[in-house]
Amino acid sequence: MSDIEHDYSAQRRCEKCGGEMKLIGRLPRRLQHPPRTVFRCSTCDDVVQE
Repeated sequence: MSDIEHDYSAQRRCEKCGGEMKLIGRLPRRLQHPPRTVFRCSTCDDVVQE
């Protein structure tokens, strides 16, 4: 696990259940859309991007 991945997972909590979220990937910037970071909750499988 990289330092960046560790930092993100330590800071991100699921809004639905409060479980720890794992960094699953990064989406690059495309046209007018900003870059995105994608997380998945290991407890309830909720997926969010920011």
